[in-house]
Amino acid sequence: MNAGGRLGAALTATLLLGAGVAWWLKAEHTQRESIHVAQVFIAHLEAKQFAQAHELTTKSGYVGANAAELEEVSKREMCRAARAVGTSPPQSNGNRLRRWALGREVEVPEVAVEFEGSCLLRVTVRRMSGGQWRVSRFVSHAG
Repeated sequence: MNAGGRLGAALTATLLLGAGVAWWLKAEHTQRESIHVAQVFIAHLEAKQFAQAHELTTKSGYVGANAAELEEVSKREMCRAARAVGTSPPQSNGNRLRRWALGREVEVPEVAVEFEGSCLLRVTVRRMSGGQWRVSRFVSHAG
């Protein structure tokens, strides 16, 4: 391969690498752990396992201080939630990388997980001091 061919190949490789990095930086980070906690919480509520569901909560405020209070809230707010469809606030890989580089906390303190089913259901999950995610609120809502 001549010098011009090598230069062209190097330029092409550089452009492809740059495009890949740009795509990754802009891609949304999936909040897997918070989504999992919300899904398990909903599964327990649907199975009427209120004690197990309550163990996944902040154990105060809107979700109630005990399983009986959680059961009362679920009578008002719970609906059949078939699948998780998104989280907010959105967080890109680039945003997480920037936070890490600046020495800031990478994880957001609170994530709202949206579910679709017989209604729209939002489960708010909060990151606790030990790093574990706990449900702080859930509410059915209009689109």
